[in-house]
Amino acid sequence: MAPSVNYGISGIDAPGDLSRVELSLVRDDLFFRFQRRLGLIPVNGMGTARRAIIFAAITWLPLVLWAVLTGRAAPGSDAHALLGHFGVHVRCLIAIPLLVIAEGVAQKTASPFLHHFIDTGLVPKDEIDQFKALVASVVQLRNGVLPWVLIFGAVVAWATAGAVFSRMEDMSWSTGTDDSGRITFGGWWFILVIRPIFTALLLAWIWRACLLFILLMKLARFPLALVPTHPDRVGGLAFVERLAFMFSPVTFALSAVAAGSFAHDVVYHGVNAMDIKSLLVATAVLISVVFLLPFVPLALPLRKAKRQAVLDYGRLVGHHGRLVHRRWISGEEVGSPAILDAPELGPVADVQTMYDSVQHMRPFPISKLGVFAVAGPAVIPMLYVVAMQLPLQTVLAKVLKTLI
Repeated sequence: MAPSVNYGISGIDAPGDLSRVELSLVRDDLFFRFQRRLGLIPVNGMGTARRAIIFAAITWLPLVLWAVLTGRAAPGSDAHALLGHFGVHVRCLIAIPLLVIAEGVAQKTASPFLHHFIDTGLVPKDEIDQFKALVASVVQLRNGVLPWVLIFGAVVAWATAGAVFSRMEDMSWSTGTDDSGRITFGGWWFILVIRPIFTALLLAWIWRACLLFILLMKLARFPLALVPTHPDRVGGLAFVERLAFMFSPVTFALSAVAAGSFAHDVVYHGVNAMDIKSLLVATAVLISVVFLLPFVPLALPLRKAKRQAVLDYGRLVGHHGRLVHRRWISGEEVGSPAILDAPELGPVADVQTMYDSVQHMRPFPISKLGVFAVAGPAVIPMLYVVAMQLPLQTVLAKVLKTLI
């Protein structure tokens, strides 16, 4: 008996096996294995909540304790007090935990994703082996070492840059009190612990977005059995939209860090939020676009399927309509052509509905809900920055007056 081939996919070894097909964007990559070796990730499960708390505590507590002991924590009008640098606290208490939590969301959302391609018939049975080989190639990329070497190099380079350019505004709270520019413990903690952890988690998510892009690009070139008349208007690919939700915590985390820096300028440096509204909008748009790009490849087969379906169903509707016209308008004897009696076509109205379905196919697999799942969390922190300068009492008074 020939030995079974392991494609690196959970639950599938036999070429014709239709059992579960799973591909995690998080589990078993180098970063995951490193955390498991350190005991941060348990043998079973992801340990998401525990890791989020541990990372938040490691990054934030020593820094705040140092600031309190050295008198650098006091808020107020001092723009160089630690508590006034909102971006530092957002990194530690919001962004880093959310980037970890997003891993748990991704594990639950993305793992059964490929199974739907088989369940819904998008992958023909005679293409199962090719489909499994496609997934195996992405698994190999995920488990590769080179991307993580590049990420590690980028983290080290960014930490080095932080040490060299320690006079940046974000580091003003960490330098010595004698104006010598000497980096204190707090500054080194930010440079060597907080920033590297945040950067590593951020780059890890950018790499996972790239992995998803590669996977969907390969699927775009795969002979998928799309259904142009499918009521989801994306040929049966509507389930792909679920993947957008795993990026929601990521976009919120990144936007919150940027908003924290903007908020500091508004509160302590007299910057008018309305003067930087273009920058706020551009930041939210950029973050959203980065994590919507992975879904773009599927627009290729959708456009191709729609273009061909318009021709095919247009020809079908035309043939059906001409026969109906000849029989019922012209009074001709057309015999009993199968197309007029086909139950799957039905009356003229049903045939027209099929053609309308084809005409209204969307060229992008993500609907407004999926776009909002990515863009909404990126916009919310920016709205908060704008709201900081709104006359809240006046706004509330007008709202109450309107409602009452």
